[in-house]
Amino acid sequence: MGLAWGCARPAEQPPAEVPTLDVTSWTDKSELFMEHPPLVAGQTVRFAVHLTKLADFTALNAGRPSIEMTPEAGGASVTLPGSDPLRPGAFRVEGTLPPAGRYTWALLVRAPGLEDRHDLGTTVVFPDEAAGIADAEKQPEGDATAIAYLKEQQWTNPFATVLVRDGDLRRSVRVPAAIQPVTGGEAIVSAPAAGRFAASTLVPIGAMVRAGQALGRLEPRLTVGDDRATLAAAVAEAQGAAEAARAEQTRAERLLADRAVPARRVEEARRGVTVAEAQLRAAEARLAQRDQTLRTGGGAASGNAFALLAPISGKVSEVMATLGASYDEGAPLFKIVKIDEVELQAMVPAADVGVTRNIDAIALEIPGRADPIPLKPHHMHDSGVISPETRALTVQFEVDNPGGQLLLGQTGTAVLYTREQIRVPTVPKEAVLMESGRPYVFVHASGESFARRFVEIAGRDGDLVGIKSGVAAGDRVVTRGAYEVQLASAAKGLAAEGHVH
Repeated sequence: MGLAWGCARPAEQPPAEVPTLDVTSWTDKSELFMEHPPLVAGQTVRFAVHLTKLADFTALNAGRPSIEMTPEAGGASVTLPGSDPLRPGAFRVEGTLPPAGRYTWALLVRAPGLEDRHDLGTTVVFPDEAAGIADAEKQPEGDATAIAYLKEQQWTNPFATVLVRDGDLRRSVRVPAAIQPVTGGEAIVSAPAAGRFAASTLVPIGAMVRAGQALGRLEPRLTVGDDRATLAAAVAEAQGAAEAARAEQTRAERLLADRAVPARRVEEARRGVTVAEAQLRAAEARLAQRDQTLRTGGGAASGNAFALLAPISGKVSEVMATLGASYDEGAPLFKIVKIDEVELQAMVPAADVGVTRNIDAIALEIPGRADPIPLKPHHMHDSGVISPETRALTVQFEVDNPGGQLLLGQTGTAVLYTREQIRVPTVPKEAVLMESGRPYVFVHASGESFARRFVEIAGRDGDLVGIKSGVAAGDRVVTRGAYEVQLASAAKGLAAEGHVH
């Protein structure tokens, strides 16, 4: 409940020397903003009552309010009746005030679907108007920097506030971060030999491929005698020569046993077998080497072409190959990256390195995206060395990439959450605005009065922001309609219509 000088009303403005007092009260169901003159015994007084439904922050447009006044010293209560709505949200309570003294008072609301009670504490009914005015003049003047935003504006524009409450947040640290491929999650498919690239269709950038999928073939440039048919013929010829040499050795050994030839003839036959078998082994090795080269060049050999196969599953990020073009051995043709799992590289300042030993979860804030992306780290590793250039430790987290929304090379701010908790006043993230890099909120000080408060952020956890200074538990902050309040602040000093009672 607040008590301060109120705004003058053009339609039914009280005499200039009589101040207008205001009262603001919130319950879980409704908000009361009430204006009235000083309370003087025996006088008929009119209370201007504004009621807002907190379920949707719209004007209450049915029912009747009433004011109940009970003497502190004891005795019967006095009830001042209220009217039907003069217009949505605006009511009038009118009646003759009881004798002078101190009273506990409350405003009661009875409307279809809403029954509520605003306990307003203690008020004083003065014996005469001069005493009432003198007491009102002792009250502190309103905040000269306050922003006026009328109830009619709140009811017709998007608007909502929330109570600042103490809450437990996970301790966190915010650090620069970048998305990179996981170790082994990037592969280059290169030409296994000099040759011409061919494929039925060229795999486009962005295509998803699986490990072992054919990306095309490379038809190598072969020298004379290097094709498979020639090498196979050479093996067959060497096999024939080796068989003939072994037959000649057998015949020479039989003739030597019959003393029909000298021993030198057998030695020559044996040397012939040795040479023929060596030539056969060489021919077979050349043929096997050719087939093996084709197989290790990206897949199985097919005729005289290399089958180029994807070594990993992922997305084709670069295509350097052109249909029909010739390439030297080792020339890159395709680049494939794994995107279902990526690596988040966080640059942790030296002062916060201890936090990395207790990381429980990560959220990545990306410029242009309203909400951070929650991430669950599978594995964390670091070099254990502070970079002399950045004075930070690069910590790498392997994380899933839900829906492929993390892009390799993307940068942002990583929020590293620990298992420790801190208890601080909390507000929804929608309540926190920024001006020149400084966070601030709009505090709903009273019914039509707002204050801009710069705050110091203690931490963020999901949809909640912890506040180190600037607001406290029990304050109310604007969560919807802050832009309109900001416009009202910019228009301060201009003539305003006010509202009619």
